[in-house]
Amino acid sequence: MQIDKNALNQMLSLNDKQLSRIIQKLANDAGLDLSAFNISDNDIQSLRKALANATEEDIATAISQMENFKKKQ
Repeated sequence: MQIDKNALNQMLSLNDKQLSRIIQKLANDAGLDLSAFNISDNDIQSLRKALANATEEDIATAISQMENFKKKQ
């Protein structure tokens, strides 16, 4: 999945359950297991706010961090 501002805006149009699934998939693809975490409605709202306010620099940093984490696995 290409992650850019357009992708984030598309993610923001999803309902909470769909957004949670996408986040789980992105985490799994990066080698992160979020199954131990119970993502609450408040967490989803916080994620929505963070995604809505993310800059291109924030997105690039997140992608870099995920790629670095994958390499360490």
